[in-house]
Amino acid sequence: MNNRQLTPLSLCVLPSRFASRDAPYGVDKWDDAAQKAFDDNTLFHDVFQSAAPGVVYAVGPPLKKTLRRFIKDADLMVNGAQATMREISQSKRACVIEISADVESAHTLTILHPKLSVNISVSPSVLPRYAGLDTMFTLSRNNTLDWVRDWARYHVNTQGVEGIVLYDNASDYYGADALSDVLASIDGLKVFDVVPAPFQYGPAGMSRELTSTRYLQFALFEITRLRFLQQAAGVLNMDIDEMAYAPAGQTVFEAARKSDSGFLTLPGRWRYPQPGAPLLHGSHILRRADDEEPMYPKWCLVPDGPHCGKSWRTHGIKGLPDQLQDGHGFFHCRMISENWHYDRSEYTGLTLEPDPLAISVLAPALSPA
Repeated sequence: MNNRQLTPLSLCVLPSRFASRDAPYGVDKWDDAAQKAFDDNTLFHDVFQSAAPGVVYAVGPPLKKTLRRFIKDADLMVNGAQATMREISQSKRACVIEISADVESAHTLTILHPKLSVNISVSPSVLPRYAGLDTMFTLSRNNTLDWVRDWARYHVNTQGVEGIVLYDNASDYYGADALSDVLASIDGLKVFDVVPAPFQYGPAGMSRELTSTRYLQFALFEITRLRFLQQAAGVLNMDIDEMAYAPAGQTVFEAARKSDSGFLTLPGRWRYPQPGAPLLHGSHILRRADDEEPMYPKWCLVPDGPHCGKSWRTHGIKGLPDQLQDGHGFFHCRMISENWHYDRSEYTGLTLEPDPLAISVLAPALSPA
């Protein structure tokens, strides 16, 4: 039976009357949608207990000048005891603060500042729940529930996934409880957490100025690492439209564990749906007949392996070269998307052909039980 969990984040959003995050260079030239999508008032996405007594992590967007001064000018207390802090961020797109106090179990972080004082509940660590399990995590918004079901079922059936952390980025097609019901229906999934993440994702667009202000995903990577999956046996990062594969009878987790680095790079290729077929993962069995376009890879790792303590990124670990193994990769299913970023259906001019690997991998794993 699944261990259901609907798990909140202990967030801190500053009031509009307070000085907001410094706007990035060129923001005045952004369109209205991009400016609205920029998160200028979230201080922390989550505040949570670490594995060590008296140590709390606060994770959020980068502080920049205004909010960095705010934190440095404030007094911090944990459970009413004076606390010290140090920033341990490894990314320019997320801030990680380690806060220490002489307390056994932290329950409240207090920020005392001449302009604003706040109390933030400290979330418990979830590390023991996933200890020793092969796990997967992702961020989703408004993805069709059938897609979420097939994505989870496929990875449980083919890769031996035992635990899933799924962040719901303010879906308005359904509530987070609907996602919990979907994951609870997956046979073989031992434990999961559906985590509401009610924040702006960041502006759409491909320019460096826009992508550098998408703070949420980088913060959630840190929260996942430090609060949920640092003690897991293996961690796989796959979006809802991505399906990892390995040679028959093997898993990506096993490949990562057998590698010297405890890390596996998964190259990806677009796969396209059969014309007229339902837009599900299992119908994405067509590939380009000519050269396939390259894409950024995804990954699987052993969190307590050689790269323990390093921040996770969308496409790997910073500074670590690709660690490829033959027969391991992922299918990027073109039309498993709400087209939030761009119109994914703009591929009709391509010449497509059946892909024997996608047919052999996707169809058996996604056939009705």
